[in-house]
Amino acid sequence: MFARCRASSLFAAPGGASRARRRIMLKTFRFLSIALLLVAVPIGVEGLAKSKARGSLKPRALPAYSGLESGVPLAVALSPDGRRVAVLAIVPPASLGAGPYPLTLQVWDAEQLTLLRSGEIAVPRQPQSDSSSPDHELAPLQCVVRYAGNGASLVVTEGSVRAGPEGGISSLSASQARLHVLAADDLRELRSVDLELASDAGTLGVSDLEVSPSGDRIAVALSPIDFSIGFGNGATCQAFQGSEARVYDLGTGGELWKAPFENARIGGLGWAPDGASLALTLQTGPGQDPVAQAFCPERKVDHNVLILDSASGHVLSGLSTGDVAGPICLGPRHEVFTAPYHFFYAKSGAQKAKVWNAQTGTVERTIASPGRDVHDVLALSRDGSFLVGYVGKERFGFSWSNMQDLPENVDERFALWEARSGDLLRISPSFAPLTRPAGKHPAEKQDLGWLPPALRKLGERITRVQAAPGKPQVQVAADGSKVLVSWPWHGSPLLFDIPK
Repeated sequence: MFARCRASSLFAAPGGASRARRRIMLKTFRFLSIALLLVAVPIGVEGLAKSKARGSLKPRALPAYSGLESGVPLAVALSPDGRRVAVLAIVPPASLGAGPYPLTLQVWDAEQLTLLRSGEIAVPRQPQSDSSSPDHELAPLQCVVRYAGNGASLVVTEGSVRAGPEGGISSLSASQARLHVLAADDLRELRSVDLELASDAGTLGVSDLEVSPSGDRIAVALSPIDFSIGFGNGATCQAFQGSEARVYDLGTGGELWKAPFENARIGGLGWAPDGASLALTLQTGPGQDPVAQAFCPERKVDHNVLILDSASGHVLSGLSTGDVAGPICLGPRHEVFTAPYHFFYAKSGAQKAKVWNAQTGTVERTIASPGRDVHDVLALSRDGSFLVGYVGKERFGFSWSNMQDLPENVDERFALWEARSGDLLRISPSFAPLTRPAGKHPAEKQDLGWLPPALRKLGERITRVQAAPGKPQVQVAADGSKVLVSWPWHGSPLLFDIPK
């Protein structure tokens, strides 16, 4: 009774003022209750999802990249058996000068985290006619490393984009775009594949590269270079014009076939487990942003996912996902896994990976991480048992540290599912504090003096702003026992051991 009197006393006042005050306070109470519910429900949904995911994952960082002062990893690859990690990096002392400058390819033991072998890959000198900046002021971007499906070789591209010290971007000339095939055991270069880009295709770059499961062919996606892609603030209209898919013979370096796509960008590539077919996604625009659509209306394609015959490039089937599909994986039983790609950083929490039947073009099931979008990256274990996807949160808003609107990664996580059922098995901890020393971004606390000017300025920008060029690289071992995570220019690659 006492408690009831106390509660009633909040509204105890004489006359009409009492009724007016009571109405105001009741409305305020309802508003605050609804606001609290809107905040609590997503947190509760995500918390429930985490509680269902069995146990926590503890990452192990490669010791050589504890900070940008120790080295700059550009691309990584996990061997199919999960025993080796290949890292393409710039390490001190960086012998960058008049050019050509070397990149270092390192192979690490994934169990002991010890360096096994190291070799250099010479990057072609950038002609002065193509850029106002000398070679030592050009930072390499869009590098790729992949293990062959049999683990016997590595395929490396040293990137087709150069970032200048003042933010300018240049592309390599047509004669300089190459793939390097190296023996995985001793890093001997077996052959170099000239991509033979046309003289008027200087804006094309390698947007994806995948080696066939048997290790005999290389699939390459060439798409227009757009430096804004990956920073979360959209893309230019030119980014969705004039792409091309190619397949090369890894043994000879010869081109087997190519397929041009005049009105689309290639979002991702994926081999079938038996190597008989190759899947790709086509992107015709940056998505649902109304401003972007006003200036860059999307072109129409019959299907935004194509399944090609890997021997000839002929289209076997196609389907439409209903979103801006990016990553793609092919599983057993004619299954196709897709997920959206974020050209714009946004807050949603409802986007899912979709599993399609390639023969019927229908969705068989969806795979979700409640409270989070599944986007940008998918990786499927070779037997189709485990699926890994990026579920990091992002936003576009005002940054007090930079006093301007910027895209930011709120947190960076991946999720692991049982692919056949879609059951959520694990959600990683946020690896942002691990890939960036102490989770901070003050460039002045890292000694970047060993880097040449362009690389130092890009490193300072990344340590200062929570947005990195490109998307995270996430790979899974063939048996699902390990997951490798890396973000180019963001510090140490991380290995997660997945308990059975």
